[in-house]
Order: sequence, then C-alpha cells, then structure tokens
Amino acid sequence: MNMKKAVSTATAMALSMMVGLMGVNVNVNASAYEAGSYDGVSITMLNTKSELQDYLVDAAAEWGELTGASLDVYTISDSGSPSQEIAARYAANNAPTLIMGDVQDVTDICEEYGADLSNESWAANGGETYGVSVDGKLYSFPFCIEGRGLIYNKTAIEETLGEEWDPSSVTNMDDLAVLLEKLVKNGMEYPVALNMEDYALGGHYLTQVYEEQDSTMETTSKFIDDLKAGNVDLMSNQRFTALMDTFDLLAQYNINKDDPLAADYATNCADLAEGEVAIYFNGNWAWAEISSYIEDGTEIGIMPVMQNETSENEAVNSSICGSATKQVMIDKECNDEQQQAAAKDFLNWLVESEEGQSVLIEQCSLIPAFTNIDKDVTNMLAQSVQNYVKEGKVINVPYSYPGDHWQTVGAYMQKYFAGETDRATFATEIQDYWTGLAK
Repeated sequence: MNMKKAVSTATAMALSMMVGLMGVNVNVNASAYEAGSYDGVSITMLNTKSELQDYLVDAAAEWGELTGASLDVYTISDSGSPSQEIAARYAANNAPTLIMGDVQDVTDICEEYGADLSNESWAANGGETYGVSVDGKLYSFPFCIEGRGLIYNKTAIEETLGEEWDPSSVTNMDDLAVLLEKLVKNGMEYPVALNMEDYALGGHYLTQVYEEQDSTMETTSKFIDDLKAGNVDLMSNQRFTALMDTFDLLAQYNINKDDPLAADYATNCADLAEGEVAIYFNGNWAWAEISSYIEDGTEIGIMPVMQNETSENEAVNSSICGSATKQVMIDKECNDEQQQAAAKDFLNWLVESEEGQSVLIEQCSLIPAFTNIDKDVTNMLAQSVQNYVKEGKVINVPYSYPGDHWQTVGAYMQKYFAGETDRATFATEIQDYWTGLAK
C-alpha cells in the first residue's frame, strides 16, 4: 500500500459528523432517480459475490428496460479470485465496465483505470464515507456494509435472568463480566461462543487492535508502520491490553473452553440461535447459518466488543467495526464515455430508485452504505448493524493487510487461545511478524 498517496476510505464517524455539520441533504427521496437514454449501449459487470448473480442479472434486465441499454453481468468461478480476473481482463484489453472487487483490488488500479465518481449524487450520501478515495477523488461505489462485534441473543438472556434486559446497559468490559456471571448463576453454564478459525481470530478480532487506536485510517496506517519499524510495545498499548482482557473474559465463559480449537462454526451459530449461549463474537454474515436454527420470536442483535481502559478511544464501546467489503469501480480505459455514463446510471438506479433499493435490500439482503435509503434490511442481525450505520457508529478502517496476515497471526492467536503461549509471547510474535515484513 502506497501511503504517500494517502489511499483511504474515509472514516464513517468523522465524515458522518462532517456531513451533518455541512447541512448536506442525506435523505434523498428514493424516487430521485430519472432514467437516462442509452439505446444501443452495451456494458458489462464483473460480479464477485457469486451468490448474488441471479439477482444482479434480473436487476440488469429491469434497468435495461428503462434505459435501452444492455448490461451483461458475469461472475468468476469459485477457484478464481477477483484480482486474478481483473488482471487478466486488463491484460487482454477487455476490462468490464463495472468492476466489483475487494478494497485492495480497487485501490491497486483505480488511479490508472478508474473513472472519477466524486460528483455522483450518492457520493455525499455515504459513498465518500465507505468508498475508496485517493488524493481527494472517489473511485468506487460501496456495494454493501458488513459489521462485526458481540452478537447477543436477547431472548435467551431474558429467559435465563427472568427479567427484561437492555443491551445498552452493557457499557464496558466490567458490565459484560457482570452479565456473564449472572447468566452462569441462573443456569447458563457457558454463555459465550468463540470461533477458532485463523481468519476469525487474526482477521476479525485482532485487527481491532490496529483499527481502534483512534478509529481512523491515518492512525491505523501509522501504527502499522511503527510496528514494522519495531517502535511498538504491544504489552503497553492500551487497545491491545483492553481487547485481550475482553478476549480472556470471553474465553473464560466459552462453551468450547475445554478444547477451544475443536469449536465448530455451524454448532456455534446453532448454540447462539437456540439460546445455549447468549454472546457470540462474529459478524452479520453469520446470519446465513444462524437463520437455519433460530425460532420465531427470538430476538438477536449486535453490540461492540466491550472494553475497559478506553481513555485513548472512547468510541470503542459505542461503535462496531465494519466497512464496505465490496467496491464497484467504473473502468475508463477500455470503455468509452457513453458506456461509462450508462454504468453511472445503473449505480444511480440502485441507490435512488425504489426498484434498485429493493434489489440491494430485499433481494440481495445487503446492508446499504447510503444514508438516503430508508428501507430496513430483511433480517434482525443486519438490521442491528444497519442501525449503527445510520447512527454513524461504525469504525470504518478498511486497511489492506498482507495476504498472509490472518493465517500467520491467526495461528499465533490460536496457540494463545489454546493456552499454549502467554500474552507476552503472543505480543512478541505479532511484533516479529510486522518487523519481518520490513526486512
């Protein structure tokens, strides 16, 4: 990542506040879309969320009927990767008009190949917050938001405690500890589920140490640069200490405590849905599994990973970590101005029309990045994340980690999780990983 370019996706909290202060209209009516005329224009879209292929094909046809354009949506095989497909298409001088990729995929090529989207109507309504920007230019359309934190089963908590429970009553780790102990005393022997996968530990949990230093991309980048330079002592870092204290607390009450590395993902989801556990660290993507087991009337939601020692970043106990995990860039190298204009029209249709919004939310079940969309997403867990988005309480720091980060550091954390190493050793292993990259 070229930090001289100041590549960043602006922090959700900061920009949300700025938008409010500047008086930008963030509640554009869904009917704001007006179809353009693109008779005879043919464009293509690379879709890298294969589970959405049928929905996007149907959406392309619906938009095409309005505009006269033809949009061909194609996806890659399960064995391929977005970066490989994008590179191959550019090598053949045949890039799709709309390119869906991960943050780094877009960051790597947007200055050379991407159209400037800064003036699109949706930019001020969430695009600038969650899209990829370089040197003040917006190059991508944030396709969906994903957030992670402590998923809770409110119904199970209340049935166990025999009283109503308000998630907002948990404001720090001490409060969380009190709740967990009360659940145990009332008969829920192990109220927590923790996943054991390297990506869950190294990719989802530990990355909060970097991202929550002050919840900005700039500080995260500097913090990692300092790690590479050997200038960080994690054992004296407030965020590392607080997050690991919370992790230790969760591990103490983990339903898989006797053999934490034998945990089964589907079983954890089932245990949360069925009320065997009350707290589960995961993200809204877990709904696909949770929904297979949940009973009607069960209420679940998500809250931040609660921590003590927050003087350096008070936001960590009111905000969840999340970002736009898929970004859509419009190619300007292989597609002419008419094709680029049609592609912009399609994105506008998704955000500003009732029909397009229905595609994103009701059909694709995505959490939208755009503040003008009032439609609620279609499941409880996504709704909970969406509420944080609407309130500007998302720590949005999509740093591009090295390809081996979660595997390598996740393996170190697995050893810690299993009790094979202590915290100081784990901290040293993380530091050595980063300094090794600088050699």
